[in-house]
Amino acid sequence: MPNQRFPHTNLKFLLLQCLVLVQRNFRVIFADRLNLALTILQVPLIAALIIGAFYNFDRDKQNFDEAARILYYFGVMKEPLEQAHKPIHVDKLHRYARFLAQETNENTKRNYIKNKIKPFFANKNILLSDIIVKKLIGNMLFISDIASVRRGSVYFLLVAASIWFGIMGSCKEIVTEQHILKRETRSYLFLSPYLAAKIFTLTIILGIQTSLLAILVVPFLLELSWQHTMWIGLILWVAAFTSASIGLFISCVVSSYRVALTLVPLIMIPQLLFGGLLRPLADLENSSVWSQVTNVLNAVTVQRWAFEAILTTDVYANGGILKLQVNPKVRSELDLLHAKNTSLVNSFFKPRKWGTMEMGYLWPPLWYLFFTSFIFFIGGYIALRWRFM
Repeated sequence: MPNQRFPHTNLKFLLLQCLVLVQRNFRVIFADRLNLALTILQVPLIAALIIGAFYNFDRDKQNFDEAARILYYFGVMKEPLEQAHKPIHVDKLHRYARFLAQETNENTKRNYIKNKIKPFFANKNILLSDIIVKKLIGNMLFISDIASVRRGSVYFLLVAASIWFGIMGSCKEIVTEQHILKRETRSYLFLSPYLAAKIFTLTIILGIQTSLLAILVVPFLLELSWQHTMWIGLILWVAAFTSASIGLFISCVVSSYRVALTLVPLIMIPQLLFGGLLRPLADLENSSVWSQVTNVLNAVTVQRWAFEAILTTDVYANGGILKLQVNPKVRSELDLLHAKNTSLVNSFFKPRKWGTMEMGYLWPPLWYLFFTSFIFFIGGYIALRWRFM
């Protein structure tokens, strides 16, 4: 029988064995300096590729952003006129909307509203409410839904890179040591501290990789604060941790490192296809059978949940995205097209509800990722016991 030398094992012994295994794992990592260098240097390389691909992405098609802002401000000013059954002066409203769309200084906007727009409405016996004024001023520069796709693509690639770190860093960990593991489990090694040591080692390495990736990309490309960068780094860490659990499970199940590497693309490609960027769930209709299949595939990908969670860290997480909506059934040309203020998350995902209560976008995906990690770790442990015990 295995482990006959330690018939009365306790928690202290298992923890001590786990500590020894962690030390051994790090000695193996630092002994292979070339692999360690590639593990760390691939992060700035991937960060440089992302920055190079999306440098100055906020300047792409600025005319679309300005047109969306004009349409939005025009609709905001048109609404009180329609409610008061007053004629709509298209030229004046368009001129006001164009000024507000081009101006970025909040004080200048306030003075313009006070000196130009409010007198116009006062002549028509309409008092602009504080809500209307707040919408006209805004607390950020509105961007179009086209720009939101470009901004979301940066987050998508950050998550995809983190998943890549997790899977590639873990898929070889156990399968390359199976001959050692088979021998040691017959003498003194227990599987639970062995697997826990692998998880701990990978967690440290992935934390360094994802933190470095966030620090290199987020402040420079997305121009976010260090607080936002910290949250993005944590979510990327969770995504890498979850993908590492999948990689460890593969490494526990397969008997050849070549088979493990073959399975990596089969895992990565669905992450990209059903991660929520190429075909946003917000635009997906649920009427057809294929849409239902797509929803199921989306639900089982790490990328989809991590992508949804990371979008909540952006400055546009609560609003500022102008989504153009077309209503061909209206009779008036002025109502044919309008811009709706929405959030970056809503550009890709529909609101989640539990009964009548609306749930958030951050914690449900994170809990799903943690639960997924737990399931794959348990599956890996069972696979190891079946193979070596």
